[in-house]
Parts: sequence; C-alpha cells; structure tokens
Amino acid sequence: MKSVLDILGGAQLLLGLSFDVQDVFEEYLSEEHRGFLSILRVIEEDQPLYSRLYRGRGRTPYNDVPFFRAAVGKAVLQIATTEKLISRLRSDANFRRICGFTVVPSRASFSRRFSLFAETALMDRTLNGMVDRYLKGRLIGHISRDSTAIEAREKPENKKREVEEQPGGKKRRGRPRKSESKAQKKAKRLARQARQKASESISELNMKCCWGCKRNSQGNVSFWKGYKLHLDVTDMGIPVTAVVTGANVHDSQVAIPMEKLTERRIEHLYSLMDSAYDAKEIRSYIEGKGRVALIDANRRGGADLRSFDPTEKRRFNIRTTVERANAHLKDWFFGPRIYVRGVCKVKFHLMSGVVCLAAVKILQYLILPEAEALTA
Repeated sequence: MKSVLDILGGAQLLLGLSFDVQDVFEEYLSEEHRGFLSILRVIEEDQPLYSRLYRGRGRTPYNDVPFFRAAVGKAVLQIATTEKLISRLRSDANFRRICGFTVVPSRASFSRRFSLFAETALMDRTLNGMVDRYLKGRLIGHISRDSTAIEAREKPENKKREVEEQPGGKKRRGRPRKSESKAQKKAKRLARQARQKASESISELNMKCCWGCKRNSQGNVSFWKGYKLHLDVTDMGIPVTAVVTGANVHDSQVAIPMEKLTERRIEHLYSLMDSAYDAKEIRSYIEGKGRVALIDANRRGGADLRSFDPTEKRRFNIRTTVERANAHLKDWFFGPRIYVRGVCKVKFHLMSGVVCLAAVKILQYLILPEAEALTA
C-alpha cells in the first residue's frame, strides 16, 4: 500500500507557487511537512471557521485557524495525544510555523478549542464544503458503502455477553391478560426511515460506546468495544458522507439515512453494498429514487442467493474502493489507538481523518492530474 507521501509527491507542483516553498522556512522542509502543506491547501479552501468578537476585556483570544491546522496536523502526522501534539509543536519549528503559532498554547487551551470544534461539527461542515466544491455538478457512477470497527478506551454501555447471546426476549404466548393493554405494533425502523429526515433517523440510533460484533467473509465472528464508522465513497475513493454510531448498530440501520445525505450532495447512479445491507426497504428506497442498488445477497435460513449478471458483477467489484478507504484511514490518519473519550470527541477525531483522506484523494485524482497537464 502506498503512503500519503508516495501519492502526493512533491508539494511544489501542488501548491502552485512560482518560488521554492523552502525559501519561506529557515529550517529544512521535509517531505512530511510538504505533504501537510498540500493537504491544508485543499482543506482550507472551504474551511467554515467563525470569528469571535473581541470586546476588549481580558486577554485577546487565540485565533481559531492555528488550532484547526493543529487538529489536521495531528491526523496527518498520526500524533496520538494532545500532549504529544504540544511537544511536537514546541520541538518542530516548521510544523509550528505552518500551523501559525508564535507561542504554543497550554493543553487546556487545546482541549477547550477541540471540544468547541467537536460540538459545532466543524469537520463535518468542512467535508461538506469540499464535496460541494469538487464534486458538485459531476455525475458519479458508483457510491460504495461500508462500515469499519473503531476500538475505544472507555466503558461500554452494554456487556459483551449480551452481544454474544443475542437474547431475543421470549414473549408469553396467547392473548394478553385483562390487566394488560395490547401493545401496538411499532413500524419497523427501516420502514420509518424511508419517511423520516436523515437527521431524525440518525438521532434514533445508539451513539454511545458499546460492544459490537461482526462476521467476516470466512464466517469468523470478531468482537470489539467502541464505535462504528459508516462511510460512503465515490469511485475515486473520495469520502462523501460519514456517520459514527455505537458498535452495536447494524449496518442496515444506517443505509437509508446515508443514502439521503449522499443524494443531497452529489448525483450518482449506483449504490454498492455488501450482504449486511440486503433488505427490501433499502432496495425499494434506492430504486424509488431512480438509482440502481447492487447489494450482495444475504443467505437467511438457507434461502437461494440471487446472482449478479456479468455486467453487474464487474460493477460490484468497484465496492472494494470503500474497503481500501477504511484501510487508508486506519493506516494513514487514525493511528493504532484512539485515546479520546465520548462520542463527540471520538467523532471529531475520526472526521479529522476522513477530511484528510478526502483532501488526499482530491489531490490525487482531481488537482494533481490537471496540474501535470498544464506543465506538460
């Protein structure tokens, strides 16, 4: 697998400067620094930061931009904790200058600012702006959808044995007693989601840390404690929509809300999903919007599997794009462990990586080819 630096190459071409960027820095500018500059170049075009009004009381507040750049740098350089980020800023003059700090703030300042960014969904809005700028008006052939396990270091809401046993909760047979009122049947979640807004459907899902399990292609079940990152990517591997839920949320429960969020941002023809998403309601919603749902069949109770024709099979093979995107996120940006706690902070950490991946893929497939064509 290529690294980010292998994909980006030299930053001189990507930055579009008429001079060597090294001339701006006193110390040697490494390829790692140049790659960080290239990613910032894409992200900051659509950075939805807000400015605070200084009322003349107390110390002048720090600017938001250096903290935002530090959050991006934390993902690009795979810096695990805020303490290590501060240490890197103090020891690396080039990194400190790229971020825009003259004096490195305290850990409390970083914590408050990152918490504010998380509460205001800053990275989500940044991703939306990048998608609007680079993909709006383009006809996208395929959207590939999948989830990946995110392990966390916090107390789960459920217990592992609850996931292992999958209790069905046996109901008493027969008519209800006179003292019991007959419970009204509640519409299935997938059926409700087709009528709900995407935000309403997502709000009904569990967002807290919990135990989850997943069966791989070999039939082996793995368990983890934490969250799930659900991702929609284009043929080029550019993330369009990302949703974070608890680990026990089934993939199919997020399909319709994600389809609604994605269709607002881009126009696509095919939605590709694995057998976890094989549900009649998901197919009906996608086909009702005039798109084609290519979903691998799920063998339930020994039912006969549907098979793709040769053309559909070639199209479905494109779904590996989202699997590579998940692998790139974990190898390039998330790091081996996630040390933040709470869904809000975990989501900010994950979305920082998703935004960086979007920037790398936009550079790789949209900006770099155009720049090379102009210089050819």
